[in-house]
Amino acid sequence: MPGTANDLHGVLDGYRKFLREKDLAPATHQPHLVRWVREFLLFAQTHRGYSFEQTLDLFLAEEGAHVGVKPWQLQQAASAVRVYRYQYRRVPKAECAETRPAAGTFLTGRNVRR
Repeated sequence: MPGTANDLHGVLDGYRKFLREKDLAPATHQPHLVRWVREFLLFAQTHRGYSFEQTLDLFLAEEGAHVGVKPWQLQQAASAVRVYRYQYRRVPKAECAETRPAAGTFLTGRNVRR
């Protein structure tokens, strides 16, 4: 089944490498960006049936409800997840209108580029 711990670890390692190679964020920020993507991917596994943007909105709402989470952290999370989806995985933005993501598409699938 896609989404196993090994799959997740491999995807996050690829994303970490992508951030470093493309110099998309300061090195000190990169672990936080990877953590946001990890948390989002785990969240998405339990919230199937929504489009990507709907899932992201739900994720950000849940994270924002935690005590101490600041608005800039939610912006950082949203940016990290969108970079993962649209730059690392290269999913065309037109596909964000899909209403039900295929099983495992957040972790693996035809759009994964490593």
